[in-house]
Amino acid sequence: MSAQPTTLAERIEALDVMRGIALLGIFIMNMPGLSSSFFIPEAVMREKTAVHSELDSVVYLLSGVLLEGKFNGLFTLLFGMGLALQMQRLSADGAQAVVWRRLAVLMGFGILHIALLWGGDVLHIYAVLGVVLWTVRAWSASSLLQLSVAVLLAQFAHGVWVSQLWSLEGAEAEQRFLLSQMTLDNAVFGSGPWWPGVMLRLQESWWFYAHEYLWPVSSWFVLSLLSTAVLGLWVQRRGWLQADGAPARWLSTPAGLVALGVLLLLGWGSWMASSALTADHDSQSAPTPQVLLGWMLGDTHRVFMVLAYAGLVLRWCLGHRATWLRRPLAQVGRMPLTMYLMQSLLGALIFQGWGLGYWDEFGPAALTVLAVLLYGCVQVPLAGWWLSRHDLGPAEALWRRLSYGHPPNKP
Repeated sequence: MSAQPTTLAERIEALDVMRGIALLGIFIMNMPGLSSSFFIPEAVMREKTAVHSELDSVVYLLSGVLLEGKFNGLFTLLFGMGLALQMQRLSADGAQAVVWRRLAVLMGFGILHIALLWGGDVLHIYAVLGVVLWTVRAWSASSLLQLSVAVLLAQFAHGVWVSQLWSLEGAEAEQRFLLSQMTLDNAVFGSGPWWPGVMLRLQESWWFYAHEYLWPVSSWFVLSLLSTAVLGLWVQRRGWLQADGAPARWLSTPAGLVALGVLLLLGWGSWMASSALTADHDSQSAPTPQVLLGWMLGDTHRVFMVLAYAGLVLRWCLGHRATWLRRPLAQVGRMPLTMYLMQSLLGALIFQGWGLGYWDEFGPAALTVLAVLLYGCVQVPLAGWWLSRHDLGPAEALWRRLSYGHPPNKP
Protein backbone atom coordinates (compact mmCIF):
# COMPACT_ATOMS: atom_id res chain seq x y z
CA MET A 1 0.00 0.00 0.00
CA SER A 2 1.46 3.36 -1.00
CA ALA A 3 -0.61 5.47 1.42
CA GLN A 4 1.11 6.35 4.66
CA PRO A 5 -0.24 7.94 7.86
CA THR A 6 0.43 11.55 8.76
CA THR A 7 3.82 11.97 10.43
CA LEU A 8 4.57 14.20 13.42
CA ALA A 9 6.34 16.67 11.14
CA GLU A 10 3.20 16.99 9.01
CA ARG A 11 0.88 17.82 11.90
CA ILE A 12 -0.64 21.32 12.02
CA GLU A 13 -0.34 22.81 15.50
CA ALA A 14 -3.43 24.99 15.14
CA LEU A 15 -5.63 21.94 14.50
CA ASP A 16 -4.27 20.14 17.56
CA VAL A 17 -4.74 23.23 19.75
CA MET A 18 -8.31 23.66 18.49
CA ARG A 19 -9.05 20.00 19.22
CA GLY A 20 -7.67 20.39 22.73
CA ILE A 21 -9.86 23.42 23.38
CA ALA A 22 -12.90 21.79 21.78
CA LEU A 23 -12.48 18.70 23.97
CA LEU A 24 -12.66 20.85 27.11
CA GLY A 25 -15.83 22.57 25.90
CA ILE A 26 -17.37 19.25 24.90
CA PHE A 27 -16.56 17.74 28.29
CA ILE A 28 -18.28 20.62 30.08
CA MET A 29 -21.37 20.43 27.87
CA ASN A 30 -21.56 16.61 28.02
CA MET A 31 -21.51 16.55 31.82
CA PRO A 32 -25.31 16.87 32.24
CA GLY A 33 -25.82 13.96 29.83
CA LEU A 34 -23.14 11.89 31.54
CA SER A 35 -24.61 12.50 35.00
CA SER A 36 -28.36 12.25 34.35
CA SER A 37 -30.95 11.09 31.84
CA PHE A 38 -31.29 12.61 28.38
CA PHE A 39 -35.06 12.35 28.77
CA ILE A 40 -36.20 15.21 31.02
CA PRO A 41 -39.82 16.43 30.83
CA GLU A 42 -40.41 20.17 30.95
CA ALA A 43 -42.00 19.97 34.41
CA VAL A 44 -38.94 18.24 35.84
CA MET A 45 -36.64 20.73 34.13
CA ARG A 46 -38.54 23.62 35.69
CA GLU A 47 -38.20 21.98 39.11
CA LYS A 48 -34.45 21.56 38.61
CA THR A 49 -34.08 25.17 37.51
CA ALA A 50 -36.13 26.45 40.45
CA VAL A 51 -33.69 24.97 42.98
CA HIS A 52 -30.56 26.21 41.19
CA SER A 53 -28.31 28.41 43.24
CA GLU A 54 -27.40 31.84 41.93
CA LEU A 55 -24.05 30.44 40.82
CA ASP A 56 -25.78 27.57 39.02
CA SER A 57 -27.99 30.06 37.17
CA VAL A 58 -25.00 32.15 36.08
CA VAL A 59 -23.09 29.07 34.89
CA TYR A 60 -26.17 27.81 33.05
CA LEU A 61 -26.56 31.17 31.29
CA LEU A 62 -22.89 31.45 30.34
CA SER A 63 -22.90 27.87 29.04
CA GLY A 64 -25.78 28.73 26.76
CA VAL A 65 -24.06 31.83 25.43
CA LEU A 66 -20.49 30.58 25.11
CA LEU A 67 -20.48 26.77 24.97
CA GLU A 68 -23.73 25.07 24.03
CA GLY A 69 -23.61 23.87 20.43
CA LYS A 70 -20.37 25.75 19.75
CA PHE A 71 -17.77 23.21 20.76
CA ASN A 72 -19.35 20.18 19.13
CA GLY A 73 -19.63 22.49 16.11
CA LEU A 74 -15.93 23.38 16.43
CA PHE A 75 -15.05 19.70 16.74
CA THR A 76 -17.11 18.94 13.63
CA LEU A 77 -15.43 21.81 11.77
CA LEU A 78 -12.10 20.21 12.70
CA PHE A 79 -13.36 16.83 11.51
CA GLY A 80 -14.14 18.36 8.13
CA MET A 81 -10.75 20.10 7.92
CA GLY A 82 -8.84 17.00 8.98
CA LEU A 83 -10.72 14.74 6.61
CA ALA A 84 -10.16 17.20 3.76
CA LEU A 85 -6.40 17.15 4.37
CA GLN A 86 -6.40 13.38 4.57
CA MET A 87 -8.48 12.89 1.43
CA GLN A 88 -6.23 15.29 -0.46
CA ARG A 89 -3.10 13.39 0.57
CA LEU A 90 -4.52 9.92 0.01
CA SER A 91 -6.03 10.90 -3.32
CA ALA A 92 -2.55 11.70 -4.55
CA ASP A 93 -1.41 8.24 -3.45
CA GLY A 94 -4.33 6.48 -5.11
CA ALA A 95 -5.35 4.86 -1.81
CA GLN A 96 -8.81 6.30 -1.22
CA ALA A 97 -9.91 2.98 0.27
CA VAL A 98 -8.03 3.94 3.42
CA VAL A 99 -10.56 6.73 4.01
CA TRP A 100 -13.43 4.28 3.76
CA ARG A 101 -11.76 1.91 6.20
CA ARG A 102 -11.11 4.77 8.62
CA LEU A 103 -14.78 5.74 8.51
CA ALA A 104 -15.87 2.13 9.00
CA VAL A 105 -13.58 1.76 12.02
CA LEU A 106 -14.88 5.07 13.38
CA MET A 107 -18.41 3.72 13.12
CA GLY A 108 -17.28 0.66 15.08
CA PHE A 109 -15.77 2.85 17.79
CA GLY A 110 -19.03 4.75 18.01
CA ILE A 111 -21.18 1.64 18.41
CA LEU A 112 -18.86 0.24 21.08
CA HIS A 113 -18.84 3.61 22.84
CA ILE A 114 -22.63 3.54 23.02
CA ALA A 115 -22.81 -0.06 24.19
CA LEU A 116 -20.06 0.08 26.79
CA LEU A 117 -20.15 3.61 28.20
CA TRP A 118 -22.54 6.33 27.04
CA GLY A 119 -25.44 6.86 24.69
CA GLY A 120 -24.45 10.42 23.69
CA ASP A 121 -21.88 9.26 21.15
CA VAL A 122 -21.15 11.38 18.05
CA LEU A 123 -18.49 9.16 16.47
CA HIS A 124 -21.06 7.15 14.52
CA ILE A 125 -22.51 10.42 13.20
CA TYR A 126 -19.05 11.55 12.09
CA ALA A 127 -18.65 8.30 10.19
CA VAL A 128 -21.83 9.06 8.24
CA LEU A 129 -20.81 12.68 7.71
CA GLY A 130 -17.50 11.43 6.34
CA VAL A 131 -19.33 9.60 3.57
CA VAL A 132 -21.15 12.82 2.64
CA LEU A 133 -17.90 14.79 2.68
CA TRP A 134 -16.29 12.20 0.44
CA THR A 135 -19.00 12.67 -2.19
CA VAL A 136 -18.36 16.44 -2.35
CA ARG A 137 -14.57 16.33 -1.94
CA ALA A 138 -13.94 17.61 -5.48
CA TRP A 139 -16.33 20.57 -5.25
CA SER A 140 -14.93 24.07 -5.52
CA ALA A 141 -14.62 26.28 -2.46
CA SER A 142 -17.57 28.43 -3.55
CA SER A 143 -19.74 25.35 -4.08
CA LEU A 144 -18.85 24.01 -0.64
CA LEU A 145 -19.79 27.32 0.96
CA GLN A 146 -23.09 27.29 -0.90
CA LEU A 147 -23.73 23.72 0.28
CA SER A 148 -23.08 24.69 3.91
CA VAL A 149 -25.55 27.58 3.59
CA ALA A 150 -28.05 25.23 1.95
CA VAL A 151 -27.79 22.82 4.88
CA LEU A 152 -28.32 25.73 7.26
CA LEU A 153 -31.45 26.68 5.31
CA ALA A 154 -32.52 23.04 5.54
CA GLN A 155 -32.32 23.41 9.33
CA PHE A 156 -34.70 26.37 9.06
CA ALA A 157 -37.07 24.32 6.89
CA HIS A 158 -36.78 21.46 9.37
CA GLY A 159 -38.08 23.71 12.15
CA VAL A 160 -41.04 24.79 10.01
CA TRP A 161 -41.81 21.17 9.13
CA VAL A 162 -41.70 20.01 12.76
CA SER A 163 -44.00 22.87 13.74
CA GLN A 164 -46.60 21.56 11.29
CA LEU A 165 -46.54 18.16 13.02
CA TRP A 166 -47.42 19.61 16.43
CA SER A 167 -50.60 18.66 18.24
CA LEU A 168 -51.63 18.99 21.88
CA GLU A 169 -52.29 15.26 22.18
CA GLY A 170 -48.86 14.48 20.74
CA ALA A 171 -47.15 17.00 23.02
CA GLU A 172 -48.78 15.52 26.13
CA ALA A 173 -47.89 11.99 25.03
CA GLU A 174 -44.31 13.11 24.43
CA GLN A 175 -44.01 14.46 27.99
CA ARG A 176 -45.37 11.19 29.40
CA PHE A 177 -42.85 9.25 27.33
CA LEU A 178 -39.98 11.43 28.56
CA LEU A 179 -41.06 10.95 32.17
CA SER A 180 -41.26 7.17 31.88
CA GLN A 181 -37.92 6.97 30.11
CA MET A 182 -36.25 9.25 32.66
CA THR A 183 -37.57 7.03 35.46
CA LEU A 184 -36.15 3.95 33.73
CA ASP A 185 -32.78 5.64 33.16
CA ASN A 186 -32.58 6.66 36.80
CA ALA A 187 -33.20 3.07 37.87
CA VAL A 188 -30.84 1.42 35.38
CA PHE A 189 -28.00 3.94 35.08
CA GLY A 190 -28.32 5.57 38.49
CA SER A 191 -28.39 2.50 40.69
CA GLY A 192 -28.24 -0.59 38.52
CA PRO A 193 -25.34 -2.82 37.40
CA TRP A 194 -23.47 -2.31 34.15
CA TRP A 195 -24.99 -4.97 31.89
CA PRO A 196 -28.64 -3.80 31.81
CA GLY A 197 -27.32 -0.36 30.89
CA VAL A 198 -25.68 -1.80 27.77
CA MET A 199 -28.98 -3.03 26.41
CA LEU A 200 -30.84 0.14 27.36
CA ARG A 201 -28.23 2.40 25.71
CA LEU A 202 -28.43 0.43 22.47
CA GLN A 203 -32.23 0.59 22.51
CA GLU A 204 -32.33 4.31 23.23
CA SER A 205 -29.70 5.06 20.57
CA TRP A 206 -31.90 3.36 18.00
CA TRP A 207 -34.90 5.30 19.25
CA PHE A 208 -33.08 8.60 18.70
CA TYR A 209 -33.43 7.95 14.96
CA ALA A 210 -36.65 5.93 14.84
CA HIS A 211 -38.94 7.01 17.69
CA GLU A 212 -41.69 9.46 16.78
CA TYR A 213 -40.81 11.80 19.66
CA LEU A 214 -37.03 11.71 19.19
CA TRP A 215 -36.19 11.71 15.48
CA PRO A 216 -37.08 15.42 15.00
CA VAL A 217 -34.34 16.41 17.46
CA SER A 218 -31.76 13.90 16.19
CA SER A 219 -32.32 14.82 12.54
CA TRP A 220 -31.91 18.52 13.36
CA PHE A 221 -28.70 17.71 15.25
CA VAL A 222 -27.26 15.79 12.28
CA LEU A 223 -28.07 18.72 9.97
CA SER A 224 -26.33 21.13 12.34
CA LEU A 225 -23.19 18.99 12.36
CA LEU A 226 -23.27 18.55 8.59
CA SER A 227 -23.32 22.32 8.07
CA THR A 228 -20.11 22.86 10.05
CA ALA A 229 -18.44 19.73 8.65
CA VAL A 230 -18.87 21.10 5.12
CA LEU A 231 -17.53 24.43 6.37
CA GLY A 232 -14.44 22.50 7.47
CA LEU A 233 -13.90 21.38 3.87
CA TRP A 234 -14.34 24.97 2.74
CA VAL A 235 -11.84 26.32 5.31
CA GLN A 236 -9.19 23.87 4.15
CA ARG A 237 -9.93 24.49 0.46
CA ARG A 238 -9.59 28.25 0.92
CA GLY A 239 -6.13 27.80 2.40
CA TRP A 240 -6.81 29.15 5.88
CA LEU A 241 -4.55 26.48 7.41
CA GLN A 242 -1.49 27.53 5.41
CA ALA A 243 0.53 29.71 7.77
CA ASP A 244 2.22 31.53 4.88
CA GLY A 245 -0.96 31.90 2.82
CA ALA A 246 -2.83 35.13 2.16
CA PRO A 247 -5.93 34.21 4.27
CA ALA A 248 -3.82 33.40 7.34
CA ARG A 249 -1.72 36.55 6.92
CA TRP A 250 -4.89 38.65 6.69
CA LEU A 251 -6.25 36.99 9.84
CA SER A 252 -3.16 38.19 11.73
CA THR A 253 -3.82 41.82 10.82
CA PRO A 254 -5.99 44.30 12.78
CA ALA A 255 -8.64 43.93 10.07
CA GLY A 256 -8.74 40.20 10.72
CA LEU A 257 -9.22 40.79 14.44
CA VAL A 258 -12.06 43.24 13.73
CA ALA A 259 -13.74 40.66 11.49
CA LEU A 260 -13.57 38.06 14.26
CA GLY A 261 -15.04 40.59 16.68
CA VAL A 262 -17.92 41.20 14.29
CA LEU A 263 -18.57 37.44 14.08
CA LEU A 264 -18.68 37.23 17.88
CA LEU A 265 -21.07 40.19 18.10
CA LEU A 266 -23.31 38.65 15.46
CA GLY A 267 -23.26 35.36 17.34
CA TRP A 268 -24.08 36.91 20.72
CA GLY A 269 -26.74 39.16 19.22
CA SER A 270 -28.39 36.23 17.42
CA TRP A 271 -28.33 34.19 20.63
CA MET A 272 -29.96 36.95 22.68
CA ALA A 273 -32.64 37.50 20.06
CA SER A 274 -33.27 33.76 19.83
CA SER A 275 -33.58 33.44 23.60
CA ALA A 276 -36.00 36.36 23.79
CA LEU A 277 -38.21 35.01 20.99
CA THR A 278 -38.41 31.47 22.41
CA ALA A 279 -38.43 32.26 26.15
CA ASP A 280 -42.17 31.71 26.66
CA HIS A 281 -42.57 28.71 24.38
CA ASP A 282 -43.38 25.29 25.87
CA SER A 283 -44.69 21.97 24.62
CA GLN A 284 -48.29 22.90 25.44
CA SER A 285 -48.51 25.40 22.60
CA ALA A 286 -47.81 25.20 18.89
CA PRO A 287 -44.66 26.95 17.62
CA THR A 288 -45.58 30.43 16.42
CA PRO A 289 -43.80 32.35 13.63
CA GLN A 290 -42.00 34.22 16.40
CA VAL A 291 -40.69 30.95 17.84
CA LEU A 292 -39.69 29.70 14.40
CA LEU A 293 -37.69 32.89 13.87
CA GLY A 294 -36.04 32.31 17.24
CA TRP A 295 -35.07 28.78 16.20
CA MET A 296 -33.60 30.08 12.96
CA LEU A 297 -31.53 32.71 14.79
CA GLY A 298 -30.37 30.01 17.19
CA ASP A 299 -29.12 27.87 14.30
CA THR A 300 -27.38 30.87 12.75
CA HIS A 301 -25.68 32.11 15.93
CA ARG A 302 -23.99 28.74 16.36
CA VAL A 303 -22.27 29.01 12.96
CA PHE A 304 -21.07 32.56 13.68
CA MET A 305 -19.61 31.48 17.02
CA VAL A 306 -17.90 28.38 15.65
CA LEU A 307 -16.16 30.37 12.91
CA ALA A 308 -15.17 33.09 15.40
CA TYR A 309 -13.70 30.57 17.84
CA ALA A 310 -11.79 28.79 15.08
CA GLY A 311 -10.45 32.10 13.77
CA LEU A 312 -9.35 33.27 17.20
CA VAL A 313 -7.45 30.03 17.88
CA LEU A 314 -5.84 30.12 14.45
CA ARG A 315 -4.79 33.74 14.95
CA TRP A 316 -3.32 32.79 18.35
CA CYS A 317 -1.35 29.92 16.85
CA LEU A 318 0.02 32.15 14.07
CA GLY A 319 1.45 34.53 16.65
CA HIS A 320 3.98 34.11 19.42
CA ARG A 321 1.74 34.76 22.42
CA ALA A 322 1.38 32.30 25.34
CA THR A 323 3.12 29.50 23.48
CA TRP A 324 3.56 27.72 26.85
CA LEU A 325 -0.21 27.22 27.00
CA ARG A 326 -0.51 25.85 23.48
CA ARG A 327 1.69 22.83 24.16
CA PRO A 328 -0.56 21.05 26.71
CA LEU A 329 -3.67 21.85 24.66
CA ALA A 330 -2.01 20.50 21.52
CA GLN A 331 -0.99 17.32 23.36
CA VAL A 332 -4.60 16.66 24.34
CA GLY A 333 -5.60 17.52 20.76
CA ARG A 334 -3.18 14.95 19.37
CA MET A 335 -5.21 12.26 21.16
CA PRO A 336 -8.79 13.37 20.41
CA LEU A 337 -10.36 9.93 20.12
CA THR A 338 -8.65 8.64 23.26
CA MET A 339 -9.55 11.75 25.24
CA TYR A 340 -13.16 11.80 24.05
CA LEU A 341 -13.66 8.16 25.06
CA MET A 342 -11.85 8.77 28.35
CA GLN A 343 -14.30 11.53 29.23
CA SER A 344 -17.17 9.07 28.90
CA LEU A 345 -15.29 6.52 30.98
CA LEU A 346 -14.64 9.07 33.73
CA GLY A 347 -18.28 10.14 33.65
CA ALA A 348 -19.49 6.54 33.87
CA LEU A 349 -17.16 5.77 36.79
CA ILE A 350 -18.30 8.84 38.72
CA PHE A 351 -22.02 8.96 38.01
CA GLN A 352 -23.39 5.53 37.09
CA GLY A 353 -24.58 3.03 39.67
CA TRP A 354 -21.83 0.49 39.00
CA GLY A 355 -19.29 3.27 39.72
CA LEU A 356 -19.40 5.87 42.48
CA GLY A 357 -23.11 6.40 41.94
CA TYR A 358 -23.36 10.23 41.96
CA TRP A 359 -26.21 10.08 39.46
CA ASP A 360 -28.25 13.28 39.11
CA GLU A 361 -26.74 14.85 42.25
CA PHE A 362 -24.78 17.84 40.88
CA GLY A 363 -25.92 21.16 39.46
CA PRO A 364 -24.43 23.08 36.52
CA ALA A 365 -21.72 24.86 38.54
CA ALA A 366 -20.43 21.67 40.21
CA LEU A 367 -20.48 19.76 36.93
CA THR A 368 -18.53 22.53 35.20
CA VAL A 369 -15.90 22.65 37.92
CA LEU A 370 -15.61 18.85 37.87
CA ALA A 371 -15.13 18.81 34.09
CA VAL A 372 -12.42 21.48 34.26
CA LEU A 373 -10.63 19.65 37.08
CA LEU A 374 -10.73 16.29 35.32
CA TYR A 375 -9.49 17.88 32.12
CA GLY A 376 -6.70 19.88 33.75
CA CYS A 377 -5.62 17.39 36.42
CA VAL A 378 -6.17 14.07 34.62
CA GLN A 379 -6.34 14.46 30.86
CA VAL A 380 -3.68 17.15 30.32
CA PRO A 381 -0.93 15.45 32.38
CA LEU A 382 -1.89 12.01 31.07
CA ALA A 383 -1.62 13.23 27.46
CA GLY A 384 1.81 14.73 28.15
CA TRP A 385 3.03 11.57 29.86
CA TRP A 386 1.73 9.26 27.14
CA LEU A 387 3.07 11.31 24.22
CA SER A 388 6.50 11.48 25.84
CA ARG A 389 6.62 7.73 25.25
CA HIS A 390 4.45 7.22 22.17
CA ASP A 391 3.66 9.11 18.97
CA LEU A 392 -0.09 8.35 19.14
CA GLY A 393 -2.78 7.85 21.72
CA PRO A 394 -3.88 4.22 22.23
CA ALA A 395 -7.22 4.64 20.46
CA GLU A 396 -5.56 6.57 17.61
CA ALA A 397 -2.93 3.84 17.23
CA LEU A 398 -5.62 1.16 17.00
CA TRP A 399 -7.61 3.27 14.54
CA ARG A 400 -4.54 3.73 12.36
CA ARG A 401 -3.62 0.05 12.59
CA LEU A 402 -7.07 -1.07 11.46
CA SER A 403 -7.23 1.56 8.71
CA TYR A 404 -3.80 1.14 7.13
CA GLY A 405 -3.30 -2.56 7.73
CA HIS A 406 0.09 -2.22 9.42
CA PRO A 407 1.38 -1.02 12.81
CA PRO A 408 1.66 2.75 13.35
CA ASN A 409 4.69 4.45 11.80
CA LYS A 410 5.70 1.28 9.92
CA PRO A 411 5.33 1.00 6.13
